[in-house]
Amino acid sequence: MIRLSELVSALTPSQYAELALVLFLAVFVAVVLRHGGKRRAAEHAECARLPFDDGELR
Repeated sequence: MIRLSELVSALTPSQYAELALVLFLAVFVAVVLRHGGKRRAAEHAECARLPFDDGELR
């Protein structure tokens, strides 16, 4: 079994950059899937009104 320290020490700087790009893209796609679409439109509309809320209870 390969240890994580052996795997990390074998990576080159360009491979670190590629790994960072893949991780970024994975997180970006996850955020788009979670918040995209019309499924959360009501929640987004409510959040958009927050700066104009005067603090009164409803």
